[in-house]
Amino acid sequence: MAVTAALHETHTPAKGAAAPVEPPKKKKGRRLLLVTLVLVLLAGGGFFAWQKLAGPSKPAPDPKTVPGATVTIDSMTLNLADGRFLKVGMALQLSQAATASNAAEAASGSGSASATSFDGSKALDAAITVLGQRTYNQLLAPGGRAAAQKALTTEVSRRYDGGVLRVYFTEFLMQ
Repeated sequence: MAVTAALHETHTPAKGAAAPVEPPKKKKGRRLLLVTLVLVLLAGGGFFAWQKLAGPSKPAPDPKTVPGATVTIDSMTLNLADGRFLKVGMALQLSQAATASNAAEAASGSGSASATSFDGSKALDAAITVLGQRTYNQLLAPGGRAAAQKALTTEVSRRYDGGVLRVYFTEFLMQ
């Protein structure tokens, strides 16, 4: 008991004296900061790896439905069903698959891949067939040109096995 009392007396400050200042416990704070930092880095790395390994969230779009190059076809004049004339110019919106196929054919045939090698004869024939059945008044009516364009797009797409997504009119003159 004497030892305990002696130790107690040496560590107990005297009345009126300032209490001894204990150094701050930095090791616990540093360890906590280090552990937190390691956990944050591991979580971030795990998330990044999960995103990379999971792959793209959306499947790649079908090249047959994604727009590719646009090919302009020279204008032509055709007879309408009522004896009037229609001068029409067209541009065809190809799919990416058709664009790649067209470029491959052009490269193997002439040595340079260009959109000018596109054979537009099927589209011109479809225009004669579809638009030649219409009359001046049918095309002039509200929505008449849009309906003809939709029918022409369907026919041209069928003739090119889905390689043409849309037909645009670049010129449309009726007389």
